[in-house]
Amino acid sequence: MTAVREARIIRRADRRTTPWANGAGTTAEIATGAASRWRFSVATLDGSSTFSPFPEVDRIFTVIGDHPVSLDFGGAPTEIRRLRPTPFAGERGPICAAAGPTEAFNVMVHRSTTAAAVDVVEFGPDHEVAADGRVAVLVLVLDGRLTTDLGPVDAGDCLLVEQGSVGTSGPASVVIAEILART
Repeated sequence: MTAVREARIIRRADRRTTPWANGAGTTAEIATGAASRWRFSVATLDGSSTFSPFPEVDRIFTVIGDHPVSLDFGGAPTEIRRLRPTPFAGERGPICAAAGPTEAFNVMVHRSTTAAAVDVVEFGPDHEVAADGRVAVLVLVLDGRLTTDLGPVDAGDCLLVEQGSVGTSGPASVVIAEILART
């Protein structure tokens, strides 16, 4: 019996860049789930802008570029340092001020059907990325390179697993994001 696997490499160069809903910036879409129940993307940030509100959506925002940002939800601004996943409700469209040109990895999920988790980890040799009951698992390579039977996954590229598993070998610094179904 052959195990079913749905997995693919998404190259940085293949991302589709679109303007934000409010026109205040751009985002490069990595992948989306059926009926827009989840989305992975990377936003380009420079200066100050207001995030678009997304009702009924939970977000996890992770600065992956060289400069921190501050998010202001109407009180005192909160500094978001590099590689610190920060969750917030999508209804809250904060003012974002970048300390310099930077990028942020975003995970957005429709809270009635899905939940998300984001972590920053180091992959060494012989690491398996498995869906194992999750809707999707995405690995964004920050530094280094992953070797897989699908091909190499270089810095800026992603490995998306929606069913089954993919063996990887590093070393690489990665952001790993998981989408979970709500029951």
